[in-house]
Amino acid sequence: MKLFYLITDLEIGGAQTMLVQVLRHLDRERFLPVVACFYGGDSPLADEIRALDIPVIDLGMRAKWRLDGLWRLYQALRRERPFLLHASLFHANIPARILGRLARVPVIVTWRQNISIGGPWRERINRWTAPLDDQVTAVCQLAQQAEIEGTAVSPQKVSLIYNCIDAAPFAIEKTDRRTALRQALDIPAAAPLIGVVGRLHPQKGVGYLLEAFPRIREEMPEARLLIVGDGEMRDAWQTRAQALEIDRDVIFAGARHDIPDILTALDLFVLPSLWEGLPLAILEAMAAGLPVVATNVGGVPELVINGETGRLVPPGDVDALAQAVLAVLRRPAQAAATGAAGRARVLAEFSAATTTRQLTALYLRLAKAKGYQQ
Repeated sequence: MKLFYLITDLEIGGAQTMLVQVLRHLDRERFLPVVACFYGGDSPLADEIRALDIPVIDLGMRAKWRLDGLWRLYQALRRERPFLLHASLFHANIPARILGRLARVPVIVTWRQNISIGGPWRERINRWTAPLDDQVTAVCQLAQQAEIEGTAVSPQKVSLIYNCIDAAPFAIEKTDRRTALRQALDIPAAAPLIGVVGRLHPQKGVGYLLEAFPRIREEMPEARLLIVGDGEMRDAWQTRAQALEIDRDVIFAGARHDIPDILTALDLFVLPSLWEGLPLAILEAMAAGLPVVATNVGGVPELVINGETGRLVPPGDVDALAQAVLAVLRRPAQAAATGAAGRARVLAEFSAATTTRQLTALYLRLAKAKGYQQ
């Protein structure tokens, strides 16, 4: 069965990483996948996909006004003639629905990656075009609920299929890599190290963690904060760290491709997001056996069981965030047990193999309904 995966871009991000994991585990004797993106076809993730012997089509839409990218998408669909089109992210979902129908693709599926898709206008467009879908896959229960309520489609048309990761790269011996990474970043070996990984976007709430950090250092003056990622808020947050006089102990490491190694250096992972779908950054931290402090938003409570695999705090609450971080760092033995419980949960419920099996079953069910003969 020819599958056509469409995604807005192939830069580093949760939806992009999720796609790569699915492609790695897809049954290639049963499916023939092709991937298309509006831009980012020359990225490291795109190279990973090509290394799997899967074609990547860059539609060349590097500016919003470059609508010729939509024409190239239509041409690609007509040329590739997939039986099933699965799109991910808002700017891919809408063209997939419209152009997929115009190109007569038998089965169209879109991926709801977040509870918020960017405001009321996007919600309206999503609702107007939702009838063109055969199915929607949602990455968490609240995203599933948001899609059903926002589009008024039948609940049977929205499937819950959790985000996933391949946990194997995170099951690594920590001692040597931890030491080497801390030395490279000029972080003392014994310093309590808090880390956050993600796009530096207002959604991620890193500013609240910066506000909490002086309170953490009052009790633990040796603590350090490692911020991994890049984005529009980097300059503003670096300026805020200077204003708070914590910039000497806050390391902005930029975008990194060695996240498993980064995680070995941490004592605690924090994600203070204001909204989320089902964040892969938390799955990766849990797979690495780290205790997690995160905000009680979106699908996060479906990952982090408060008091068992981590701690949940209200979004935007600096005091609660500081106290939760300190509560974990004060009890290293309990933190280690929390991290171990988190890793066990990822292996049991959020593996790439499990998610790919669920997608395979969905694809075959939808294909059978359209009369596909294999």
